[in-house]
Amino acid sequence: MPSPDFVALPSIQRYVATLDDLTTSERDERLDLLEAFAAHVSRDPGAMIAEIFDEETRKYKKRGFYTDSAKAFAAELGGSRNAQLQRSNVIRAFFIANGRRLLTERPAWMD
Repeated sequence: MPSPDFVALPSIQRYVATLDDLTTSERDERLDLLEAFAAHVSRDPGAMIAEIFDEETRKYKKRGFYTDSAKAFAAELGGSRNAQLQRSNVIRAFFIANGRRLLTERPAWMD
């Protein structure tokens, strides 16, 4: 179960608003994954959103870092390539819910 302080963060609340079609356990599973990812990269979710895109120059700054980190984090948890892709897609969905995009990852069947 995700920590209440984590769920209360504004960037997490924007993401939670996109999960209203899921059960409570599915929502909590995604939030747990996202909380673990934030710990993995040692950053607050709001900081991740702030640093991925430079508002002043209107350019992405750390998109490669977060794309690579999401892929590596998902792989560390093991499972099939498809399960890893699903995990990294949860992280991508968080960024999308906050108006930012990570680079897409190709499914194994496309390689």
